[in-house]
Amino acid sequence: MVDLNIYSGKRVLLTGHTGFKGTWLSQILIEAGAEVYGVSLKPEKNSLFTLVPKLELKKSVYLDINNAKKLDKAINKIDPHLVFHLAAQPLVRKSYKDPIETFQTNVMGTVNTLDASLKGSSIVGIVAITTDKVYRNSENLDGYQEEDPLGGTDPYSASKSASEMAITAWQNISESRRGVPIVAARSGNVIGGGDQAEDRLIPDLIRSFRNKTKAQIRNPNSIRPWQHVLDPLNGYLIVGSKLLNGKTTSKSYNFGPNLNSKLTVAQMADEACSNWPNNNGWEIQNQNNSFPESKLLLLSSERAKNELGWENKLSAKEAVKWTIEWESNLDKNNALDLISSQIKKFKAIK
Repeated sequence: MVDLNIYSGKRVLLTGHTGFKGTWLSQILIEAGAEVYGVSLKPEKNSLFTLVPKLELKKSVYLDINNAKKLDKAINKIDPHLVFHLAAQPLVRKSYKDPIETFQTNVMGTVNTLDASLKGSSIVGIVAITTDKVYRNSENLDGYQEEDPLGGTDPYSASKSASEMAITAWQNISESRRGVPIVAARSGNVIGGGDQAEDRLIPDLIRSFRNKTKAQIRNPNSIRPWQHVLDPLNGYLIVGSKLLNGKTTSKSYNFGPNLNSKLTVAQMADEACSNWPNNNGWEIQNQNNSFPESKLLLLSSERAKNELGWENKLSAKEAVKWTIEWESNLDKNNALDLISSQIKKFKAIK
């Protein structure tokens, strides 16, 4: 993992800190000595954030990032040195059910966050987290590069593509003012301990394992850029460290797994089953009423590798193993210890 000493004593704001990735990133930064502030909706019941009551955040502010006035006031009071913008409506299937909320949060929520952050007197950079699904999907086997066309056909990917347009606009706005860099970070299908989201493969499998039922999976032949949560977070932190050091970066980076690591949904499900003893396996879900989803989605991370020295430390199979290990050792009081243990283990990988 990147040298985190640069974060010590810095005021770092995370939007969406009560989410899955936000919780993991908060703990990494806390352990690095940062003053970590969070702005988010209240955590969902039984989410990872609710399992870590001893998380030593400087302050949590609960508000909707669509409320520009309240968000502006909160960020102005924090006056962060660095912002990681993670807050989003992140689920494809939910986006079909509530497309308006998805667009409001992913587009205008991003606009509100960028605009408020740039007003701060101490701000030196913003890392805006988006997704692999921002690219116009042509089922490209070579992996999408940062300059490839953006676009989306489902409400989620369309809203995230639109948020990228907003990021580009605010990059230009910032350049015409103080020149505070804004960097878009795009990562793949992230897995890891504590993810409770619905309609995601590994969380759905783990729920079925615990309930001793046969798991229902969709699109078994689809390929996704699977990676452990610590890998893209490491990429975000490298970008953040460069911004804190006043170094130049590109305006966007992909953080995806090696293109040779192509595992289907079915193969990932098999890996999860093999790591969780006494499970009831999986079967294909009846998809008569399912929403359309991409069958192939891959990222090229050559820019991150060449400019940042970043690449995934864990393969997709290792990511599943680490996730199952975390979940199988979870009890009511040890979630934070499990996070810290895997952070330490990840740092030790050369």
